[in-house]
Amino acid sequence: MPVKSYSLFIIFILLSISGTFSSAHATGTEKIQEYQKLAETKKLWEDRYWILLLHYTKTTFGNWVSEADSSSFFLSGEGRKNPKEELLHSIQAFMTEASAPPGEENWMHPVCKFPERKRWIQEKLSIQDTDFAKVDCVRFEKWFATLNPKGAKIIFASYYMNAPASIFGHTLLKIDSGDPNRKEILEYSVNYAANADPESTNAIVYSILGLFGGYPGTFSLYPYYVKIAEYNDIESRDLWEYELDLKEEEVRRMARHLWELGAATFDYYFLDENCSYHLFSLIEVARPSLHLRDKAPFVIPGDTVKKYMEQEGLVKDIKYRPSLHSKIIQKLRKMNEDERGIYENVMKNGNISFLINKEPDPKIRTSFLSDTILDSFRYKKSEGDSPKEWDQTYKQLLLFRSKLTDNYEDSGYSAVTQSPHVGHGSSALYNEIGTSNLGNFLGFGYRAAVHDLLNTDQGYIPNSSVDYFSFKARYYQDSKKLHLEEFHLIRLLSLTPYNSLGRSVSYFVDSGADSSVYKNKGNEEDRKLLEWQAILRPEDLSYTLYRLDDISRSEKYERVTNANIETTLGYSFQDQFSEGPKRFLFSAQAGAKVRYNGKYDTNAVVAPQIAAYWIANFDSFKAVLSLHYYTFSIYGVPDDYKAQLGFRYAIHANHELRLEAKAQRNYNEASFSYVYQF
Repeated sequence: MPVKSYSLFIIFILLSISGTFSSAHATGTEKIQEYQKLAETKKLWEDRYWILLLHYTKTTFGNWVSEADSSSFFLSGEGRKNPKEELLHSIQAFMTEASAPPGEENWMHPVCKFPERKRWIQEKLSIQDTDFAKVDCVRFEKWFATLNPKGAKIIFASYYMNAPASIFGHTLLKIDSGDPNRKEILEYSVNYAANADPESTNAIVYSILGLFGGYPGTFSLYPYYVKIAEYNDIESRDLWEYELDLKEEEVRRMARHLWELGAATFDYYFLDENCSYHLFSLIEVARPSLHLRDKAPFVIPGDTVKKYMEQEGLVKDIKYRPSLHSKIIQKLRKMNEDERGIYENVMKNGNISFLINKEPDPKIRTSFLSDTILDSFRYKKSEGDSPKEWDQTYKQLLLFRSKLTDNYEDSGYSAVTQSPHVGHGSSALYNEIGTSNLGNFLGFGYRAAVHDLLNTDQGYIPNSSVDYFSFKARYYQDSKKLHLEEFHLIRLLSLTPYNSLGRSVSYFVDSGADSSVYKNKGNEEDRKLLEWQAILRPEDLSYTLYRLDDISRSEKYERVTNANIETTLGYSFQDQFSEGPKRFLFSAQAGAKVRYNGKYDTNAVVAPQIAAYWIANFDSFKAVLSLHYYTFSIYGVPDDYKAQLGFRYAIHANHELRLEAKAQRNYNEASFSYVYQF
């Protein structure tokens, strides 16, 4: 071929290839625009499922905004506040070839990063597989195959008073696989939590930051046995498993969206956008006909379990998984007197000779006793209450137990705690009427969350109190004034019994405001001045008598609201190991109280205090006596005290009647109230 002809042929080929690429590019762009136009015609961005996938909510002004805070969760720069732009950019991104930017090893193409968005858009717009970018999503496919989602359970970990992050309880999601050979504890659980370390943070600071969104929240995936070890064994929290009646495809949709949430962070709020709230979101993605997030201003984990139970047919089974502590308690309650005596002797000093050197006795179930002691050793070690030399004792007892046959039947475990869905509502309204030495009064109050000491313990930790954002106000008939009686930003009370199994410390923490009564010194000074005036200026006697009468009719005492922070520590005592209901508890504590008001020369004082509690619990009836004494006399002002006695009758889990009396320095009152919880 001549050189000139050869050159023309090469040019022709190059132009043809170039034209082919241009045509393909034009065709790809046209297809993107075609699908975007179809999405606009259908107003697909208004579809509830799209709103759920991007976690959009309406603002007060009616605008959309996503609860997700990280930009990596969106494909459009305006995606967080514009569902339409995010949808159109998603269509373009899914159909456009792209490669990882330099230095980003974990980069994924949007098709792989957002598989559920891609699936839904493809379904709604009938997009052909060949129209999407050609990418290999190996990481996602391997993850999804490992998970193999088929079913789901909501797991509730009971309230735990020794960690600020857990005083409301905790919920997580367990994904059940379709693998019949995989043991349940090897399945995976989904956890959403604040990305902070409560162990290295002051409890009050952690609680306040958690209330106001001071921490980011993230999703994480763990083998279920890790969570069982964390909650059941280390923290001794009972687990309640609520199996959801979801179809396999619903669970698979939820799992694909869970992968997408790996690119998202959310502001974490203890009372609303918490672990339970975002699990609501996942369940709504699985079944969009549910509207779980729309039903409560506050989202307390125990209350969310009730929401699942209220959905007809959603929960098909409930399973109880007792903690190590609960298992031990149950075993101790099944012991006879002789077995209990040996147990107590061993647990006093770790000397197992009381057990292994004992002559055979038909009244002693040696293997049962050995198992209980082994569990108790493990429990005390997890609590940090186990001497190092007990490690060797534990090994010796294991060896001894291995040579024994089982001489008892394990009939299973009844619940030491009760499932949260049977408990009262966490929010409350108080309505009261009463009388005092300052006159009659009408009162009202509110509690955002979650439980006070007079409430029924059903579904909650017995002998505990958790008050977040609660207050009581009163209108006194004589003074014609509305008075803030008390306010609690956070008030925690834990009366965990001290016994041979655990030397738990009881505690009380309160930050907020309370009330006290002071003598009105100004009136006394005015009286003395007028008495001298009556002697020195008899011509003004009529005016003086009028003023003295006016003062005698005025208030001699003034009730003021004090800002305060207080805490006490001590021990509580209750017979936990006997069979039957636990009716009585006594607690003694000591600590300090910081009080601030303008009545003090120093404005604020810090005083030592002592406190005691006595509780009598008879199911529907309950009595609580609390005593506090504050030694303010170290500052030259009178000591103060507060003695409160309350009786409660539960008409229903959410309806209570109360009769209460209180005595303080210069003040006494009695009141009757109705409490509604929701």
